[in-house]
Amino acid sequence: MWSLVTPVVNLAEGFVDRVFRDMVDSPQIGSVVYCDLAAGYGDHSGIYIGNNQIVHLDGSGKIEAVTPTQFINRLGGFNTAMSIYVSCNETTPIGSYIVSARAKVQLGKERDYSLLLDNCHQFTSGCLHGDFDNSHNFLWMLKDEVKTHLNGNSWRIWDTELFD
Repeated sequence: MWSLVTPVVNLAEGFVDRVFRDMVDSPQIGSVVYCDLAAGYGDHSGIYIGNNQIVHLDGSGKIEAVTPTQFINRLGGFNTAMSIYVSCNETTPIGSYIVSARAKVQLGKERDYSLLLDNCHQFTSGCLHGDFDNSHNFLWMLKDEVKTHLNGNSWRIWDTELFD
C-alpha cells in the first residue's frame, strides 16, 4: 500500500506548492535545502554552497558536494522526491556565508552514519551553528534551527527548470 500511496501524496504536495506558492529561482549561498524522500517518512537535507552544488552527508557517511539533480535522486532515484525545498524568510531565500564555509570545511570527511543517530539533518544543523555532535536528527528539529540561526520562517520549492 505504501508504495502506491507515497508517490501520489508527494505529487499532490508538489503540485499544490508549485501552483499556489511562489517558487525560488535559486537558493542563497548557505541556504538549507531538503527533499522529501518518502512522503513525510524520510527526508534528506544539505547546504547550498553556490555553483549548483549542495554539500550533504551521504548515507555511506561521506560528506560530499553534489548537483541538485544528484541530491534529489538519492537512493539511485528509488524515492518519491520531486522537489527541493529552500530555507526562506517569507518568499526570499536566506542563507549565510558562514554556514556555507562550515559545510565546505567538512567536504571529504566521513562520519559514522546512522539513520537515527548521525544523519544528514544532524550534519546540516551542525553547519548552522558549528556543533556537529548535536542531537538534531529529524527534519522538524533542523527547521527549528533554521528559524533560530537564519531567521527562516518558510520553505519554497527551488524551480527545477532552473537548476543543472
